[in-house]
Amino acid sequence: MSEPAPPWVGSLPSTVEVAPTSRRFYAMMQAGPLGMAMFVIGVPVLASWRVWPLALACLAGVAAWIGVILLARGGRVLASAGVAHATMCAAAVLAVVFVGWDLGVQYVLVVQIVVSILNPWPRPVSVVLAATSAMLFVTLYLYAEQTAPLYAVTPLALNVAGTINTLSTFGVVAIMVSLPVGAADRAEAALAAEHARSERLLTNVLPVPVAERLKAGEEPIADDVPAASVLFADIVDFTPYAAGLPAREVVRLLDGVFSALDDLVDEHGLEKVKTIGDAYMVAAGVPTPRPDHAHALAAFALAARDRFATQQGLWPALQLRMGIGSGPVVAGVIGHRRFLYDLWGDTVNTASRMESHGLPGRIQIDDQTRRLLGDDFQIADRGMIDVKGKGLVHTWFLTGAHRRAGQPG
Repeated sequence: MSEPAPPWVGSLPSTVEVAPTSRRFYAMMQAGPLGMAMFVIGVPVLASWRVWPLALACLAGVAAWIGVILLARGGRVLASAGVAHATMCAAAVLAVVFVGWDLGVQYVLVVQIVVSILNPWPRPVSVVLAATSAMLFVTLYLYAEQTAPLYAVTPLALNVAGTINTLSTFGVVAIMVSLPVGAADRAEAALAAEHARSERLLTNVLPVPVAERLKAGEEPIADDVPAASVLFADIVDFTPYAAGLPAREVVRLLDGVFSALDDLVDEHGLEKVKTIGDAYMVAAGVPTPRPDHAHALAAFALAARDRFATQQGLWPALQLRMGIGSGPVVAGVIGHRRFLYDLWGDTVNTASRMESHGLPGRIQIDDQTRRLLGDDFQIADRGMIDVKGKGLVHTWFLTGAHRRAGQPG
């Protein structure tokens, strides 16, 4: 993924895009004006010393550095870095040959070693360029030890110029290292923030244990769950009620209802599976088994019923109809885009039928859930009803929880 190149020596055109790795180059080249300054200052200084070939070389260096800027502004990062590298290496060679080692220009090769490593070159190219710069530095040292410079300059001038060049060179190294390191720190912080955001999004889509399995590369994710409970909740007559509302109000209403149910899911340690239009599906015992799955889901259903009843000022004229089924289910992740953790099996179908054949404001449960709840809840016998696809089925209404000893009456 590319992104707009950051500014350097003026604003870059907004249409220019570079790879994110090239931001290191632009960060380092914030010190680029210092490189041009070396050539600009070198022209009058070398002219005053009457080292005309080197003064002319500095003029060429100014022109080359303008090329570095133009290439960078055009987004041609590698070409810009290559011209800068070649220009600085040539400056080091010519300075040692014409004036000698004491001028200190050869220390720009130290800069080149750092730049070669930090630039967005392919890694083998970086290694070769860094090694070449180091070898050139050693070669120039040996050359200077054996060969006198072509021009003689007063020791005082050389000492002053050499001190300035040496200090400024290592100052540039410090700046050029700190700038990309700062850019890397910011990039790592942004990456960490984006990773955390992605993790939150993933765990909003999938249960945490399932998300961990998916990240570990497990495929397909499919589980036979021998015992679980499933609840469907539906907003009674929501479609005709919402027909007269603006779209924003419909979404706001559903968001309020489902967000309240989400809070109860978290409170009871359950797993929201999905919403389907104005229906809500939640399960207990998946993906993490729990022996009290029916009790946990019954407590949730009662809390949802009570919460809805107390919110009539916000959700007027609406009622929940809920159904619970218990038994084995198959659970797994389907799809590659917008994947979904879902449940299948007769238990799921039964829970759906308990809801659709239920009554407004009531919680209908199947016979299996009734047996699992035992005497811990208040349950009313509804009797046998004709359930689509199942025939006559004995069903019950969950009406409340029995008070335990010590609870207020």
